[in-house]
Amino acid sequence: MTSPAETDTDVDSADASETETAEAPSPRSALPTIVLSAAVALLVAAVAVAGWFGVAWFNAANDDGLTYSSSRDEVDRVARAAIVTMNTLDYRKLDQGLANWSDATTGALHDEITKLTAENKQQLMEAKSVTKAVVRSSAVRELDERAGKATVIAAIKTTVSTGGGEPTDKYQRIEASLVRTDAGWKLDGIGKVPYAQPGR
Repeated sequence: MTSPAETDTDVDSADASETETAEAPSPRSALPTIVLSAAVALLVAAVAVAGWFGVAWFNAANDDGLTYSSSRDEVDRVARAAIVTMNTLDYRKLDQGLANWSDATTGALHDEITKLTAENKQQLMEAKSVTKAVVRSSAVRELDERAGKATVIAAIKTTVSTGGGEPTDKYQRIEASLVRTDAGWKLDGIGKVPYAQPGR
């Protein structure tokens, strides 16, 4: 026969056992937490990598844009100076003027200048021509950095005096082609574009 004390002891033991069982962590219950933590870590890593690539791409795109913009500015600067040079000549300083033409050009255009004969120079001297140009506006119409070629158009005013007469102003539009050389951008072609003179 079981005494009440023994029965109470058995009940307490059973309750304690159930409590321990309830409080004991289940090995399976930790698995979702571990998986969730790993997923979060992977997501954070993925976002960080995507962010890094995004910043790197943005910086690279901006660098390319800045490089192209810088090249356009350089081509425009060189073209403006060269166009002024090629439309400026003083018969009293003929050799210096032709040397400036030579320095600003390359290719066939350069060859034409360097091959001017003594007779050609004499004709220029006898014409007593003095020209001076100013670029009023210009624009880079084409630029191929990879090929090293560019085209620039410009509106210029040329003041011309011939034979000691009164100077007159002429307005022209010029198209100049440039190529990149070891010494920088140079003119390899220059010509007039049809243009209506002001007041006509």
